[in-house]
Amino acid sequence: MRTRKEPEQRKQEIFAAAVQLFMEKGYAATTVADITKAAGVAKGTFFYYFATKDVLLEAIGRRWAEAFARRYEEAEKGTDAVERFCVFLRLFESDDPMDPLFDQLIREHQYQIMDSIWQKMLAETFEPLLRGILMQGQAEGSMHFAGSIDSTMHYFWCIFDAMYPVGDEMQHIGEAQMEVHLSIGHRLIETLLGLPSGMLEALEHS
Repeated sequence: MRTRKEPEQRKQEIFAAAVQLFMEKGYAATTVADITKAAGVAKGTFFYYFATKDVLLEAIGRRWAEAFARRYEEAEKGTDAVERFCVFLRLFESDDPMDPLFDQLIREHQYQIMDSIWQKMLAETFEPLLRGILMQGQAEGSMHFAGSIDSTMHYFWCIFDAMYPVGDEMQHIGEAQMEVHLSIGHRLIETLLGLPSGMLEALEHS
């Protein structure tokens, strides 16, 4: 007798199969048929949950963002705005199981879909969290920035993106160079948010 699985369990099996195939074969070379075969589901089941392979990838990104938000909420309870920001930044800079998948997409030059997924993750998860931190920092007087919260967030993401090399540059940057990238980025973020110089230094050695 065939066991009927819960929708969430079925979706998780599709996610796991897709991520493994994207890493092994590449995103472009992986077909829906490859995913359904690896997950042991019918094509009809796949299309019941996901209209296309791109929609599936967006769902994987959304799940990663939701997991990030849960980790953040567990770690930041009862802290002030600066402490909450440090938790936020530390989680962003830590290794994540999804990093290899996004690195693979970059190697394949899948920049358009990467940007689309990133913009959705920003709007739905990361920017609401960051906005709450900055609003609290303003109210507490622990953060001082010249422009609006929206412009400050924009500059923050520009700095953060510049801290991490992408594409072919990833293959040519060493650990010492990466530490320089992080150090410069942290100093710029401190200036942007009006934080004391060196406050984020501990993140570079965590």
